[in-house]
Amino acid sequence: IVTQAIDEVRRIINERPWHLDQLGITRAIKSMLEFAASTSRIDFAAHVEDIDSLCNKEAEIHLYRIVQEGVNNILKHSHATEAVVVIMVQDDHSRISIRDNGKGFIVPNVEESMIKGIGHGLGTIAERVRILGGQWKIESAPGAGTRLSIEIPLNKNQSRYGGEIENIDRR
Repeated sequence: IVTQAIDEVRRIINERPWHLDQLGITRAIKSMLEFAASTSRIDFAAHVEDIDSLCNKEAEIHLYRIVQEGVNNILKHSHATEAVVVIMVQDDHSRISIRDNGKGFIVPNVEESMIKGIGHGLGTIAERVRILGGQWKIESAPGAGTRLSIEIPLNKNQSRYGGEIENIDRR
């Protein structure tokens, strides 16, 4: 029974969001950001390059969930008034930057929390980045906001990503 429960949790976590197929990954991410802006008091801005058809379906799920978790962390924990999400290609790597002007935190505490099993969201981001063969880092300090930087190498099995910041309309 425990094995079945674990398998079911894994299936749900890796389930492909329907809007990836309906909208494509680029529009699905932009739609996620529009929803976050419309349901919060945070001003979101974004630069999301057209990445449709440039990565396999598994990589799309991981990339979408990485951005989703980063945005959820801003909404739940940051107390920010502004946030910026950038997805672009540079030097044969995809680069994702998610930053806010929120309250920030002491990064070593987060790392210790992840070891103790408390920082599940950041742990999930770390695992997805690892699966994609990438690297990530978090920069933050109390009162200084937070920046999540992710770099994922481009290869045949993942994606080949390749502007301006645009404001996300609140609706």
